[in-house]
Amino acid sequence: PAKIWNFYAPILKVLVADAVSALLPLALEIVRELADTSKTGAQKREAAVKKLTQSAINKGIDASESIIRFTVESAVQRMKIEDQ
Repeated sequence: PAKIWNFYAPILKVLVADAVSALLPLALEIVRELADTSKTGAQKREAAVKKLTQSAINKGIDASESIIRFTVESAVQRMKIEDQ
């Protein structure tokens, strides 16, 4: 198993980094749009995941749900830092 991981780890890191870098600007825009709505945090998160998933499909970006959720959370954290 270690040999397999050693082979695939660098490839996976590149794929994840590419997907996140392509999705993060979209996620930031979506998160900012949802920030001032009356939805709860959980509702905003799910709406952002749904919108980002659709945006990824529309732009031909292949990303798993976990990558989408990670990117949404990254956008939320980045927005919090920027708003300080």
